Amino acid sequence: MKKSLVFILSSIALLTAVFIMLGVLFNKDENQKQEGMTDIFAISIKNEIAYVSYHKGQATINLDSQQNLVQLSVEKEIADITFSEDGTHLAYIVRNKDLENHIGSDIHVIDLGSLIDQVVHTSDSLITEMAFDPKYPEKLFYIEASTYTNYSPIASKHPHDFDVYSFDLMKDIHTKHTDMKKYSMGSLQVSAEKNSVYVQTNDDTYNETAEEVFASKERIFEIPLDTPDKKSVISNPVQAEDVYDFILLPEQQSIIYQAVAGTGTNGIYEYELFTFNWKTHQTEQLTTLKESTSKPAVGPDDKIYFMVDREFGSRKPDYHLYRMNQDGSGIEELELNG
Repeated sequence: MKKSLVFILSSIALLTAVFIMLGVLFNKDENQKQEGMTDIFAISIKNEIAYVSYHKGQATINLDSQQNLVQLSVEKEIADITFSEDGTHLAYIVRNKDLENHIGSDIHVIDLGSLIDQVVHTSDSLITEMAFDPKYPEKLFYIEASTYTNYSPIASKHPHDFDVYSFDLMKDIHTKHTDMKKYSMGSLQVSAEKNSVYVQTNDDTYNETAEEVFASKERIFEIPLDTPDKKSVISNPVQAEDVYDFILLPEQQSIIYQAVAGTGTNGIYEYELFTFNWKTHQTEQLTTLKESTSKPAVGPDDKIYFMVDREFGSRKPDYHLYRMNQDGSGIEELELNG
């Protein structure tokens, strides 16, 4: 064999080995590629903002006064966070990213003074949201899905059969409050005055077939915990569009909620924030950002905080936190170190 041919074959073999080694060293699975802000955040009565971001696939809870308060392994994700009413504790939900093979959830509570982190509840199902009871701070309400299925052969798996639960942190008592098995449910809030919770879910009260359930509209419900079967719609009962994330403003007798406002030039829905006054039945559009605006929350300064995804519809979202007055004026973006 000629020396030149040996040299060429040896070079090819060497380059192949180098590329294989580089592939092994730099190959990252999808879990390790996650980066940047999510739409999960919470505001305390002390006006501290906690938010969830990913760095090299690791879910992180950041706090104004304590960066990287929590950082998980790349196999885990954070589903929700919420402050206690006095702002001294932060609760968060941890679950596996691989929901196909590892269903389950843990609720942690961090004492923000000592930074002691405790697992207070473990479930074999998917817990998606939670909220402390303003009337009884030791009680934590949560939404749990009992199934993780694809209801349609062409659809991917999602959590379904949602109901509302609570547990008493002091007495270690768990309670299932509803038996609704809803197709979807979110935006859980607990009344500060009444023995009620509020959720956003589909209005299938009078539906009888699966087709009717799929076609039902998303509405905001009040569920009286003493008589959960007597739930009632508190969003605009005649509105044709679906309503999604919301926040109650009882003193103003109004709701601020997310809904589709139109379609962009790229053919993708634009979600904005609206307000509905249940006393006057007046509806008003508050934002015109022409992006995906979501997750409204009221801060101790009485301003409305919300997330905006500037890449809605693409594979990688680009979340930014905004703030505005309750009438929609004074919209400004907040700087976060996500």
